[in-house]
Amino acid sequence: MQPPPTHHPIRDPLLWLAMLVVGAMLTLLSLARYWGYNSGMLDLGNMSQAILSVLRGEPLVWTGPYGNGSRLAGHVEIFYLAFVPLVAIWPNPQVLLIGQALLATVGAIPAYRIALRQLDSRMAARCIALIYLFYPVMQTAVLFDFHGDTLAMPLLLFALDAADRKAWRSYGLWLALALSCKVYVAAPVAGIGAYLWLWGGDRRVGFWTMVAAVVYGGVVFFGVREFFADSQVVGAAATSYVNHYYGDLGAIAATLPDRFYHALLVFGPMLLLGWRGWRWLLPAAPLTLAVLVSTGPGAVYQYNYHHYALVVPFVVLAVVDGALRARAQVGQGAQAWRWQVDLGATTVLVVLASALLVQQPLNPRFWSREANGGLHHWIYGRIERDVVKDRVLAEHVPEHAPLAASIFLAPHLANRDTLYVVRYPQDLDGSLLPTILPHVDYVLADALFDWRAPTTHEQVQIRMALDAPDFGLVVARDGLLLFERDAPTEAVLPQTVTLVSMSDLPDLELALGPALLRGVEVLPIEGRRFQARFVWQLNGPPPAHDWVAI
Repeated sequence: MQPPPTHHPIRDPLLWLAMLVVGAMLTLLSLARYWGYNSGMLDLGNMSQAILSVLRGEPLVWTGPYGNGSRLAGHVEIFYLAFVPLVAIWPNPQVLLIGQALLATVGAIPAYRIALRQLDSRMAARCIALIYLFYPVMQTAVLFDFHGDTLAMPLLLFALDAADRKAWRSYGLWLALALSCKVYVAAPVAGIGAYLWLWGGDRRVGFWTMVAAVVYGGVVFFGVREFFADSQVVGAAATSYVNHYYGDLGAIAATLPDRFYHALLVFGPMLLLGWRGWRWLLPAAPLTLAVLVSTGPGAVYQYNYHHYALVVPFVVLAVVDGALRARAQVGQGAQAWRWQVDLGATTVLVVLASALLVQQPLNPRFWSREANGGLHHWIYGRIERDVVKDRVLAEHVPEHAPLAASIFLAPHLANRDTLYVVRYPQDLDGSLLPTILPHVDYVLADALFDWRAPTTHEQVQIRMALDAPDFGLVVARDGLLLFERDAPTEAVLPQTVTLVSMSDLPDLELALGPALLRGVEVLPIEGRRFQARFVWQLNGPPPAHDWVAI
């Protein structure tokens, strides 16, 4: 029997229903994360600023801690240019999140086609499509900001589908698009070539695929990156990048069990059948190993970031190949159905793993508003203070002005040429901010910082901004502090502290942290606005330089 012509449009309502449900879920959750100020400048803001810069005639320029540089001098995400027409229509990071979620979702189509062609079973093809759509690291990659390797994930599947049906022109086109997403996509592409050369029966195509990957990687790494590099900015950024992710290799031994655990979470859901197709996992091995030995802050080797996105296409192929080998092993006898049971069980395991590991509606914790629940404001939830943030950003932050902003406010202000972060993760002592202040006209800090950190998160930087002689505090609203360079005297908010004698204080009312609240006075101003006056008693001598108004 001839295999189904799966390069034609697929008429399977269950496939399209699954894509609709998962695509809508990933899109809405990605947007909810942005609406709740839980997407950071690292990395959604950086990518959005770079893509928006093309509208100003710049080559994917973004602002790093050492100044402006091009993405073409770093990861070389040429594919980002495909999003320029979208941001020209709607210059907002949300369009990137929508585009990424939809592109990732359509990766189910080549997964379905490959399975239908190889296994000649519509039910098996549906299972493979569900495995792709619900694979945990596929979903976590989509839900973690916006990245080139997440975009390359479905493109590699389209390339593998084209290779499976010997459509070599389409294969070359899809590979070219995937390579353009990020410089290190060349590694898995070379792995695809090695598979075709060793086991795929297409040695000539495999050879030229490896050559193309190596040549592209070399040209991009040593040519394109150097052409767009600013030696000072990129050199500092490159050194910082290496130190950031591989600067403490001695810590690997101490976290080895945890790294093994996360490797199991990445590959475990597919092992029931996927182990039989282990050859297809080899193209993803170099990048997987690089992630697993990373020592970057925040434990970036964990499964819930984007770094394992490029594993997913090879997981899908490994399961298909494993099912094919299992079917061949049992033959046509009484056990002929066993491979179908194993495939169904693998699908169930993947969906269960997604329900347990990913913050999405199948996860019981998703519906909790506790700190580990999806509806909590650290994940997808939105609180009243987020509404205040919207208003402050819209009413008080000038468009396009050079700015340093708090890390989770910055993505909402990305349409400008210069956009620093007030406190970079590596800048614990605040030494970077004095080098940034000469390049910006405004500083927008978040003194409350209601995201997984105490309120001291930007305290050092806020004190520096208060002490900076050429900056004045012009807006203080619900913990959001806007400093303006050379602000008019009448616009600067007075910062005064008056110490009163102990005998003048009212009776103790409330202990709050290191201070005692001794009195509160609330006076109506106009309409629904009020002015509050608080009297505090310090538990010790007054600090000399640590007064911070929020």
